[in-house]
Amino acid sequence: MPPLADDLRASYSSRVAEALAKATVAAPFPALLGLQLVEQGPGHVRCKLEIGDRHKSGIGLVHGGVLTAMVDHVLSIVVYPHVEIGKWVVTLDLAMNYLAPVREGEIHATADILSMRRRVAVVRIELHNVHAPGGEPDLVAAATGTVYVKDAPQKLTT
Repeated sequence: MPPLADDLRASYSSRVAEALAKATVAAPFPALLGLQLVEQGPGHVRCKLEIGDRHKSGIGLVHGGVLTAMVDHVLSIVVYPHVEIGKWVVTLDLAMNYLAPVREGEIHATADILSMRRRVAVVRIELHNVHAPGGEPDLVAAATGTVYVKDAPQKLTT
């Protein structure tokens, strides 16, 4: 069996990856959060989010739901370029570990595929808080997620 990296290079669609970069900016929910796709390649993706007041809870920290939404987004977009066009990638499981509070700066989410089968993929995601441009990032959350690759639903007939 070839190493995972070889399989990911062979299955990667740059056309799908480019479409995902555009969708991350244009789709309603990622745009609402302010997500930006900054790096992508076979089995790897990195997004960033500039922290604003809209991301914070009543106590001035970034809400955990913002971090989880970011993780769920990169979990799917790292897998989509490796599946047949028309298939859907849906989250089966997401385990999130919050390691430190986030107050300001940027959050960078890095996702890497750990395992990719015909119908199931497992991904590791790390979130880092970058306090200033060029500054040293702090690990603030780590997650693993499992996605299922499913056929698009059949159209209903009336």
